[in-house]
Amino acid sequence: MHRPYTGKVKGVLITRSGDRWYVIVPAEQDASGSKREGRSVGIDVGLNSFAVDSDSAVIENPRFYGRSLNTIKKIQRSIVRKKRFSQNWKKAKSRLEKVYDHITNQKKDFLHKLSRQYVDTHATICVEDLDIKGLKEKGNSTGLHRSIHDASWGRFYSYLAYKAESAGTELVKVDPRNTSQMCSNCGSIVKKTLSERVHECPYCGFVADRDYNAAVNIHRVGMEQPFEPVETIPLHRISVMQVLSMKQEATPFRAW
Repeated sequence: MHRPYTGKVKGVLITRSGDRWYVIVPAEQDASGSKREGRSVGIDVGLNSFAVDSDSAVIENPRFYGRSLNTIKKIQRSIVRKKRFSQNWKKAKSRLEKVYDHITNQKKDFLHKLSRQYVDTHATICVEDLDIKGLKEKGNSTGLHRSIHDASWGRFYSYLAYKAESAGTELVKVDPRNTSQMCSNCGSIVKKTLSERVHECPYCGFVADRDYNAAVNIHRVGMEQPFEPVETIPLHRISVMQVLSMKQEATPFRAW
């Protein structure tokens, strides 16, 4: 057992992935009765960076699937050349399953640790109420669909939600409309294409990273705050390795 469970056991689920068996023990816990007080943050998820928050942290996108894509294609070509259900075919299939399992485990580790970090250090977390399934189906770009699937925003939101409920942290989902287009400093709409990565407001002169501008808007809307002048602060980048090196009880972010 790699992690102790607490609460009332509701059942036992036994699953197999490749040649490994797993025993999952669902247990019911009482949610924290009181809401925490303290810092709040807005988080904007994306593809260039996995996330940018209103505290100016930029979380590197790990792209676990993309980094393993060449290996996956190589094994798939090997499978096609082999006779179906032969021993060599089965061995190649097993290798492919192990690669997919490794990618899934990497994602889960990254998302668990990142979500734990946010829940442990904030009393309120504001995110966009994204239609992730709709975003995947929009357009005909296979690369975009694959990148959104690889990012696993839905799983990140799911981890944030149950960890927040258990810890007494409030998770607020806001309408995503215009979070990227609106100037967080004055509220003016500044139209931008997806390729434009810098927000430059022609009305008030505010210049900021596009995703940071969106994160500040998400935070302001989620906390129901009025528009106020935004302090321009340097962004600090958090590498994938920094996230993966965190423990379950994570320490605060450090810039690199």
